[in-house]
Amino acid sequence: MVDAAHGAPHGPRHPRPWLAALLSFLFPGLGQAYAGQRRLALLLAVPVLLLIAATAALLNGVGDLRNGLLSSTFLVAVVTTNVALFGWRTFAIAHAGLAAADLGPRERRIGLTTVAILVVLAIGMHAWVGIVVGQLDDTLRQVFGRPVVDSAPAATPGPSGAAVLPDEPVNTPRYRWDGTERINILLLGTDAHPSRDAVLTDVVLVVSIDPVAETASLVSIPRDTAFLPMPDESLFVGGIYPGKVNELSLRASLDPATWCPDLADDPTACGIRTVERSVGLYLGIQIHHYAMVDMIGFAELIDAVGGLRLCLPGELHDPLFDGSLVNVQRDGPLVLPAGCNHYDGLDALAYARSRQGWIEMPDGTRQYQNDFSRNERQQKLLLALRNELADADLIFELSAVLRAVGRSVSTDVPRDQAGDLASLLPLITRPDIERVVLSYPEFVDLPAQPDVTYLLVPRRDAIREEMARLIGDDDLVGWYLGSTAPGPNAGPGAQVPEP
Repeated sequence: MVDAAHGAPHGPRHPRPWLAALLSFLFPGLGQAYAGQRRLALLLAVPVLLLIAATAALLNGVGDLRNGLLSSTFLVAVVTTNVALFGWRTFAIAHAGLAAADLGPRERRIGLTTVAILVVLAIGMHAWVGIVVGQLDDTLRQVFGRPVVDSAPAATPGPSGAAVLPDEPVNTPRYRWDGTERINILLLGTDAHPSRDAVLTDVVLVVSIDPVAETASLVSIPRDTAFLPMPDESLFVGGIYPGKVNELSLRASLDPATWCPDLADDPTACGIRTVERSVGLYLGIQIHHYAMVDMIGFAELIDAVGGLRLCLPGELHDPLFDGSLVNVQRDGPLVLPAGCNHYDGLDALAYARSRQGWIEMPDGTRQYQNDFSRNERQQKLLLALRNELADADLIFELSAVLRAVGRSVSTDVPRDQAGDLASLLPLITRPDIERVVLSYPEFVDLPAQPDVTYLLVPRRDAIREEMARLIGDDDLVGWYLGSTAPGPNAGPGAQVPEP
């Protein structure tokens, strides 16, 4: 015989309040839909769906608004929206977990506990978003806080047909990248440290990007390269600077009234503009913007992404490493291991800065190191960091990365154009980016008396040929590479000054 009590059909099961609260935590209105309150569920869900659609449209550049995504106004709006969304989510959680009138004491206690836990989680989640957005705004203020300085002027044909540079600078506040022309950014790495009296730009590297051809290249100038061209002959005969490129910015900033009369009250801007103009002439290009990187802060940035994987063909020994950065793995002379290894910030910076000593190869031979091999390692480090930043953990590493970037990087790129330049990142992160070091023996000659003064002498024709290969012969500008003139003010028959 069948038991009638067990055979009776069950009525509809009451929605579980803790589950309804959890569903509305995951997406406002989802818990109400689970509880059968479809109209309220739709009311709670539609604003969130519209917010998601608007966010997707902005991220995809609808209406060409990508530059606005990094503005303070937009980030304040993000924080405000985040607060409103927290309130919206909290209401949805509480209503889904506690609004049912027929809850028993046990169900109400479970619902109340669940709601409390979920509200705490929501507070943490939305607080994290607010903190990160605030840090992002602070970082952008620091990075893009430098004033724009007049720099490399645009090129026009001169009387002899050679490309010359007019008085109007390129990177004035009026200059704006149009999204299609080649853009060149000068990267300067400074070696500021308490143990040093002077700050030199020991990393001089140009990132050149052609958005139409979708190509990018890195061009490094060794720090000991000398005899760079100047825009005119007001300071040096023949328009040739007789010192090293890494000290050019420092020299100009120490006497801005002489080097930059219009920037006499701004030594830093004078130094940067001087190096921009000289490097632009040396490479036959217009330098549109610069980025300054503090090498000590750079180590913090490397640590923020968890270190870098860098490779050496053998064990690197540098008994003369100057000690401005401490190799924390060993006491005494710098020694870095052979093969591919994980480097923290200080060791990675030592990897990129060592320019003496040798690499002990597996066959017992030694590859002696110099400024040229260091430039190669610097480019490899930048590419490794680029890859790590692309793969950074947005939850656990983003905050530290933002702090490190704010402390170590500054640029004259206007903040309202940062989104345009950020759109070029896929070109820079491609594995086939071209890397060039203007080193010996192809592009510079060694000094005749290296023990007296170590100044690398440029091979102008070889540099012209290489830059023409990279950017096109017709695109070279300035008197140094854009023509064969012996100087900025010289006639066709003048003699080229000897370095």
